[in-house]
Amino acid sequence: MSNNLQDLKLFQRTYDYYEWVYPHLKNYPKSERFTLVQKIEDSLLELLSLVVMARKTDGSQEYLEEADRELEKLRVFMRLSKDLEFISIGLYEDSSEKIDEIGKLLGGWMSK
Repeated sequence: MSNNLQDLKLFQRTYDYYEWVYPHLKNYPKSERFTLVQKIEDSLLELLSLVVMARKTDGSQEYLEEADRELEKLRVFMRLSKDLEFISIGLYEDSSEKIDEIGKLLGGWMSK
């Protein structure tokens, strides 16, 4: 897969994940809206932004490494969401699969 197709696929999967997770965030307790929910949204939007920056610059490695850090934060926030019972185990598993796919695409791009 060409780098252009791979980075476009990474962008699309990340975008799709945001669209998928967003409605679930509305089900968190009100007390979490300005803490954990905000952190999840911020990480996802930052991840999307970094993927765009990596696609549009020659120095993409620095953006990809930062995107990888954001993805790891997202993994932790979603695990915490499950452990605090804000999301079901099934929803967590679906989320983890989607995050893992994004991670594989990101890792593949980083290794090139």
